[in-house]
Amino acid sequence: MAKRSKADKASKPKKAKVTGCSKKSQPEVNLLTAADVTDLVNEVTDKAAYNSIIVLLEQYRKNIDILNQSEDLEAEKLARLLTLSLFKCFESLSSKKLMDGDHTDEKKHFVSRWLNEKYKNFEGCLSSLLQYRLSFDSSLQLDALDVFLQIIRMEAKNSGEFPVQTYKILVKSLLLSEIGTTPPDESSDNFVLLEFTEKFHKYWDLQNYFFDKDFVGEIENWAASGCSLTHLFTNYFTIIKSGLMYTADEEQLRAYPNWVSIQLPDSAFKFNVKTRYQKSFLVVLRHTELNNFQYKALLAILHKRIIPYMAVPAGLMDFLTDAFDQQDDEIVPILALNSLWELMKSHNLEYPDFYQKLYSLLTPTLLCTRYRSRFFRLCDLFLSSTHLSANLVASFIKRLARLALTGNAPSVVIVIPFIYNLLKRHPSCIVLLQNPDVPAGFVDPFDENETDPLRTGAIGSSLWELETLMSHYHPNIATLAKIFREPFQKPSYNMEDFLDWSYLTLLESEKSRKYKGLAALEFEDYDSLFACEDGKSYVEGWTL
Repeated sequence: MAKRSKADKASKPKKAKVTGCSKKSQPEVNLLTAADVTDLVNEVTDKAAYNSIIVLLEQYRKNIDILNQSEDLEAEKLARLLTLSLFKCFESLSSKKLMDGDHTDEKKHFVSRWLNEKYKNFEGCLSSLLQYRLSFDSSLQLDALDVFLQIIRMEAKNSGEFPVQTYKILVKSLLLSEIGTTPPDESSDNFVLLEFTEKFHKYWDLQNYFFDKDFVGEIENWAASGCSLTHLFTNYFTIIKSGLMYTADEEQLRAYPNWVSIQLPDSAFKFNVKTRYQKSFLVVLRHTELNNFQYKALLAILHKRIIPYMAVPAGLMDFLTDAFDQQDDEIVPILALNSLWELMKSHNLEYPDFYQKLYSLLTPTLLCTRYRSRFFRLCDLFLSSTHLSANLVASFIKRLARLALTGNAPSVVIVIPFIYNLLKRHPSCIVLLQNPDVPAGFVDPFDENETDPLRTGAIGSSLWELETLMSHYHPNIATLAKIFREPFQKPSYNMEDFLDWSYLTLLESEKSRKYKGLAALEFEDYDSLFACEDGKSYVEGWTL
């Protein structure tokens, strides 16, 4: 495997302290050569010299300890060999049924119990490599993951059923893993976790048993036993953020590939996986104090990647209504809109004063946020009903027109066609553009400080802001605003043509614009920019 780059030396890695891999005042162990390791493996597999396993495990612990302290290529190479060699030993012993616990012979039963103890020690060493940092990023940790997954496949083959308990050890190591950092998207860049995630999204059995019925109890036990849950949410979020393979079509579900070669029981293809998934998601939330960035990252994918796989999405009602009511950060309510609408549309969630809260999100910050396209897509949907009050729709139109006066150019490009579509959809609001019954001494009744869109008085106002936008500094916006001077013959604008505009696209469109006439050019030649003794200068009275 390709060798990984060094980790940041500024962060001191935490040494592995896992059952079966810790050392208790052991004497100094001299490192073996590759030939020595091969001889010991042959003694175990061919000559039944099981005590050689002790030597191999001691060497394995010693090499891991060295790698915890510093980068040592020889120790890394030997540790990789020991990882594969120990797996080869236990694979051979398992295939010979020497590790089965149902021996009637007392001597064989004792040997079997002893071998299983060493087997658990080996699993503990692998677990520590997956959970804790070494002094540098090493592909040895990827080898440990591959071997652990091979162990799961081996146990399934020998027992005829999926090894849930062994898989739990792997899941715990990955969810509590301290490897890697947290990028801006709040997922982990843990290369071991990312490698597992690739397999997780290919094999149905890895997904199904990941959300085991005891998952909730396991996390409760981790918390009670003092395990650090600092990385729990980030690692869990990294694994589930791309969704699941689950589908209601059982036949299709059975056609998905599995990591193990055995046939899974019928319970692995039932609806209850959604129940287990929901319980696991909620218990992770319960044991995590989300920071603001995690909160936003979760809300950004909740409606597409999480809610569809929950048995009772209504269980998120309190979480989403709290997010939508949040006032400290204007972005959080915008991100909560998608999921909240999904619950309102499909799961009968009732949210009182929904349009009042939606109206309160129309602030100058909205037009500058990266999520404005997302908001306008939803707002267009929310205001599409022809049964909405004219007063309410007029308030949204007026508020948006007012914001456009001070908004940046790309946001104004969105607002103008959005207002046009609202006026076409709600003809009773055309009075905002043309009102023949305006009394003398007219005073604009619109109250921009009113929070209730039904009481702003917008329907008695006018859209003088659009007249102002016709003189906008950017020619494209000025031209676009002039559509309100013409008859409303266009049925509507496709908002997708405007939602992703930016300053770059505005400049590109201006740069590629074809002029109808000739541009005025300066043909007079000058010998120098500033005054010179001989020749003609552009700026008189200045010299260099």
